[in-house]
Amino acid sequence: MGTGKAAKKTQMPVWPIFAWGVAAGVYASMPSGTWKWDVWFTYHPSAMMISFVALGASAALVKKRGGYENTKLHGTLMLASTLLAGIGWYAIYRNKELFGKPHLTSWHAWLGLAALGAYGLLFAVGLVALHPDIGVKKTSKVLRWWHKWGGRVATALAWVAAVVGFNNMHASDLVRQGLFASPLLVASYFSLL
Repeated sequence: MGTGKAAKKTQMPVWPIFAWGVAAGVYASMPSGTWKWDVWFTYHPSAMMISFVALGASAALVKKRGGYENTKLHGTLMLASTLLAGIGWYAIYRNKELFGKPHLTSWHAWLGLAALGAYGLLFAVGLVALHPDIGVKKTSKVLRWWHKWGGRVATALAWVAAVVGFNNMHASDLVRQGLFASPLLVASYFSLL
């Protein structure tokens, strides 16, 4: 498994990051303090945080452990992540349509769309080229390197988009912004490096 700092990173339990991603997603979905089942917007931040933090970071941690089963679990988690991010995108798209608001008018929107597109592309490449059973380029070290670093960049984009979106909703509350962003900073050490 290795020694030193790299080995300790792979030993990070998945559940704290997963739990924080779910909790932060639900919390970010309640700008007024309550969940509103009939408001499309509430599904956007919860789906995106669960997708990109809970599932995406968990998939990265599982993959770092190595092995055949962990690689397949990584792919399954990333499929779930990508599909849930698509649901989150649809929720905000539908919300903007209902209120006649324009689409893609902020850094938050552009970063989020880039992350969603990258996750979709990375999943397709992982399935077709890198799947341990059927991947046509599963032994390519160059493609694996690009896939790994592309995933890290895509996840970093998603996390920046999440912080920007949260900060837009709570522009005057620096404490709340810090409480939201700090766990991502800690998780990035384990998931992205």
